[in-house]
Amino acid sequence: MDYKIHKTNKYTDERGDLVVFLKRNDLPGIENEFGQIYFVTFTDKGVVRGNHYHKKWREWFGVVQGKLQVALKDIKTGEMIELVLDGNKHLYTRLEIGPNIVHAFKSITKNASLLNYANSPWSSEDTFKEIILT
Repeated sequence: MDYKIHKTNKYTDERGDLVVFLKRNDLPGIENEFGQIYFVTFTDKGVVRGNHYHKKWREWFGVVQGKLQVALKDIKTGEMIELVLDGNKHLYTRLEIGPNIVHAFKSITKNASLLNYANSPWSSEDTFKEIILT
């Protein structure tokens, strides 16, 4: 399954946290060109977002606030994995997924925020629905 977990330092002081989410050097080869950055909010515990995949996109996700259950499924092999991303941990975790990986996120805290970088702008023609988390 095409996914990676990256751990990076979180710099915390009395003002809050600073995390370097993604650097150009983290992007492989041709993906050094800018795609798009967006964030998603979860307004309550149990809210599910995603449940889709892309045939072309490579994405990098990180939880800014709260805790999310993550489900991933490889379209080609059927392999599935679940994990938890926690924005409150001392080390910051970034999840990288490749094309053809169904991804879904479920808030396990009252409020959560998810940051995302994708290697190209969003297209409805490259977004395919598949429910793996409810």
